[in-house]
Amino acid sequence: MSASVVDAITLERRGTPAALVGVDKLVNTTGRAMARAQGVPDYPFAIITSEFAAMDTVTSDEEIDKMAKSVVDQVEAILLAKKF
Repeated sequence: MSASVVDAITLERRGTPAALVGVDKLVNTTGRAMARAQGVPDYPFAIITSEFAAMDTVTSDEEIDKMAKSVVDQVEAILLAKKF
C-alpha cells in the first residue's frame, strides 16, 4: 500500500491522473500515513470494503466482478475531480 501511494502521488505531481484502490483496513492505516508523509493528507482513495479484504477467499470471476464494481464509481469520481 505505501509504495502504491507514493507511486500515485508521484504520477499526479507529474500531471498524470491516478486513482488508487485499496482495502479499507490498509487505506486507513498505512495508506493515510504515507499520504501524510508525502504532504497530501487528503489524497483520495477508492476503498474496497472489508467484506472483500480476504482476497484468498475470492474464488470466482463473479466475486472479482463484484469487488471491481464496488469501486467503479469512486474511481470515476477521483479521476474526474480536480487534483492537488
